[in-house]
Amino acid sequence: MSEQCVVVECNEAVATVRIDRPHAYNALNAAILQRICQEISGLAKSGDVRAIVLTGTGDKAFSAGADLDELAGLSAADAVPLMRAGQAAIRSIEQSPVPVIAAVNGLALGGGFELVLACSFAVASTRAAFALPEAGLGLIPGYGGTQRLARTVGPGVARHAMLTGHRIDAERAYHLGITVLPPVAPGDLTSLALHTAGEVSKRGPAACQAILDAVDFGLDNTLDAGLALETQLAARAIGGAESTEGVAAFKQKRTPEFGVKA
Repeated sequence: MSEQCVVVECNEAVATVRIDRPHAYNALNAAILQRICQEISGLAKSGDVRAIVLTGTGDKAFSAGADLDELAGLSAADAVPLMRAGQAAIRSIEQSPVPVIAAVNGLALGGGFELVLACSFAVASTRAAFALPEAGLGLIPGYGGTQRLARTVGPGVARHAMLTGHRIDAERAYHLGITVLPPVAPGDLTSLALHTAGEVSKRGPAACQAILDAVDFGLDNTLDAGLALETQLAARAIGGAESTEGVAAFKQKRTPEFGVKA
């Protein structure tokens, strides 16, 4: 593939990963999805990055979803490894030890919406719109959309969205909890995303990872099991060097200087 497709930029402890196919509405194929996954994984392992912004080039689309040309003509047997690879890639982003913030600058359809749902949280511009329109093509979401959307907005709203294919505009997405802050003007989205990522990057990195791990575990387990893990992680944090520095800085009224690893 001659196009670069994914662009990475770093500014101190914040990195931006950008899907760079504006002529194709930042559509995804297996290679691009794997590249996004690899870039995020590499940044998380670098030890220098503490928050990642995931977005698309332009203001028309975050990602308009899967490249249909890649799916055309596949048998059910051939589709299984493709779906599993895509699910694994998106799951790895969801399990990133460094928070990943989706900055939704336009359409997030199909696989693009599924990618948003796997991020730690999302912010959006007023141009954003979200949908899982696969049923209109005789398909269903295959990268986790049937599972994550219901967990985010509830089963009734999720069923309606998937069965009708109706788009969810930016304002409704905020009220449903798909995004976490009110939508902003397109020209303000990058600064909002980077500012939010900057705030996250100043927190204890081990504490952030523990929070992500606890939430992810709790979504698929009982409350008692989640509380048991929380106890372990909280106790580890209390006994760690990161909290020693954080508490000392608080008492001394200064900014904490967290190491990359506690």
